[in-house]
Amino acid sequence: MPSLNAPHPFPLEVRPGLTLDLVGATLAEEWLALVERNLERLARWEPWASLPQNLPGIRLYLAWQAQSFVSGTAVPLQIRLDGVLVGSCSARIDTVEGTAEIGYWIDGDAEGRGIARQSVAALVGHLLGRGDIGRIQARTAADNLRSRALLKRLGLEFEGVLRSSQRINGGRADMAMYALVAP
Repeated sequence: MPSLNAPHPFPLEVRPGLTLDLVGATLAEEWLALVERNLERLARWEPWASLPQNLPGIRLYLAWQAQSFVSGTAVPLQIRLDGVLVGSCSARIDTVEGTAEIGYWIDGDAEGRGIARQSVAALVGHLLGRGDIGRIQARTAADNLRSRALLKRLGLEFEGVLRSSQRINGGRADMAMYALVAP
């Protein structure tokens, strides 16, 4: 099981100026500001984005994410561009099954510059390098064409659509499932 005291590659420089680092409760104010700037856009894809956001809740979420890393059940990362927080890239780990489910989002102003693709590629590389992950998967809204294209470019294969599998905005959404099986 990884821990904050065990060796890990974070912070990880993905390219000059683009880094991935572990999250923690000390980021709460900066994280909340980023979330609030993007809530309307994210609410289309992310169920949590339609819930009320506040500083105590963000602190609890980030502390839980950090504890999940320590327990080996998550790799929760912040994405920084030139030192500025621009998004999130993470994996939930099922230690029994040896699988990881990845998720990501970036600030609307940072889209279209390869930031999400390069960050997720670095996370996938990290997960494959661990040796205990045999499958990496991602679910994205079936109509989120940009996210689907990103997953395909990273080599995840489309496995099908999970019909009506996610609650979102008072309704249900079909989710496209993508996966990469470790060699």
